[in-house]
Amino acid sequence: MRDAGRGTRDAGRDERRARRERETDDAIAGLRDADVTVSDTKAKFLQAYPYPIPSVWSTVTQELLVQGHFAKYNAKSEYSELASLGFVSVFDQLYEGFPSETEKVKIFNAFLGALGEDAAKTRADAEALGAFAASAGGVDGLSANPIFATMAAKSAENKLMYTKYIAIGIFRMLELAKATDPKALEALAQAGGLSFKKVNGDLAMYKGLLSKLASAKELQAEFLEREKRKTAERMAKKAEAQAAAQASE
Repeated sequence: MRDAGRGTRDAGRDERRARRERETDDAIAGLRDADVTVSDTKAKFLQAYPYPIPSVWSTVTQELLVQGHFAKYNAKSEYSELASLGFVSVFDQLYEGFPSETEKVKIFNAFLGALGEDAAKTRADAEALGAFAASAGGVDGLSANPIFATMAAKSAENKLMYTKYIAIGIFRMLELAKATDPKALEALAQAGGLSFKKVNGDLAMYKGLLSKLASAKELQAEFLEREKRKTAERMAKKAEAQAAAQASE
């Protein structure tokens, strides 16, 4: 009888444990956007890409991930092809010169996956919008794209989630259309119902980031070159010492 009672208690514990696990799984699956923390987003990124990234890239990547988190979980947040073009432009310039193209793609996928975005769609939409810009023939052709009318309408209703990636996307479209005059930027910003001052300010910060990154990469390259020379010198001295030792035998 005691064994039967113990079996009943064990079965009861197992059932309660299983129920708690199901409740925990349901709670995780039902997380509201507001419940997703920066730590959650960082953890998703590290889970998808659990490998060290050289510091010249990792610091900026983490900063952009935090910024992306707050943009993603803003109440106005929604997917934007223009922001996708901006993000892809930033990422590609940030990771220019990265040692491995394969790892670069993995980092790109992990970054967007951590934010709940589709990496393949983001890249494809950026390429499609870039191709449109390259064939637009100037500002008038660019502003005719429906994304600007849609953006202007949302901006007028105070429903637009503006990010610096939108500003960078606009700039990239102008670059591809070979219309880089400041007046062209102002015209396209106005077509989207955006503040030219805000867009221009974000672009200035972006260019400053690229400048700092270029300097950091240059310093890293110089450091690696010095280390390479030192290693070669050590190997040469070691070879000389071994040759001298053999000659004296």
